[in-house]
Amino acid sequence: MTTTKTRMGMEAEISSDRTGEPAILDGAIVIGAGAAGLAVAYALIEAGIATEILEREGRLAEPWHRRHDNLHLNTHRDLSTLPGVSFPKGTPAFPHRSAVIRLFNDFAQTHRLPIAFGVVVREIEFRGDHWLVNTSSGSRAARHVVVATGRDRQPFIPAWKGMKDFSGKVIHSADFGRASDYAGKKVLVVGAGNSGFDALNHLSGVETGQMWLAARNGPSLLPKRIGKVAVHRFSPVMARLPARLADAVMAATQRLAFGDLRKYGLPPAPSGGASRLGSDYTAIAAD
Repeated sequence: MTTTKTRMGMEAEISSDRTGEPAILDGAIVIGAGAAGLAVAYALIEAGIATEILEREGRLAEPWHRRHDNLHLNTHRDLSTLPGVSFPKGTPAFPHRSAVIRLFNDFAQTHRLPIAFGVVVREIEFRGDHWLVNTSSGSRAARHVVVATGRDRQPFIPAWKGMKDFSGKVIHSADFGRASDYAGKKVLVVGAGNSGFDALNHLSGVETGQMWLAARNGPSLLPKRIGKVAVHRFSPVMARLPARLADAVMAATQRLAFGDLRKYGLPPAPSGGASRLGSDYTAIAAD
């Protein structure tokens, strides 16, 4: 017998029927207990919908636990909270990964979210009026399933030609480690997105050997601050603007902050930062 949560902490029990098939939860199963999974589960429970969260890891925010020690959010703390839970007083404007981990756990505990840890989802099958979810701990059935596993869950390195014969190390940004590990070494950073510039910002404080940036296109790049004002604070206003106008504002800000990036060998971006964010979810890098 399993227990799921509904509005106001009420519990709904779900047991197997006499045929051995799992009884159908007249509610939702949320797969993944990251920021999106936790937030949608909270919203469902607040709406009175019985909800169960399945998380393959043994604790919350596992990807954040694995990232390098200097990792910070590039979004402002006031715009990076979860419903009913904020970062504690004194948290830096761009919170350290440890603060993000703490926020996730505070949110789950505050709202007593029903999370089943260590449950791997293997298959989801539609059965006409419900979904059958095959997991490492048995099958579950529910009227609705929300997949919130995230598009960046698995680090990906392309199979570049000649990689097997390369004598150096090829490291994904998820395994960046400490910037000091790269002291005295030649470094090529591939990609001019958030992760690429995060690595570059840390590497710039270390006496590395020669360093390069390889980018398919020029970046959409903004400073974290102009003076003492965090640029990300303006994002709610920018989100209300037409994409073309937001593109123009971002391009002007980038030019004022960094000058013409073509002098570094970087061509103009194929489209504006707001347009790329809306079309293919390419995030705007912060430097």
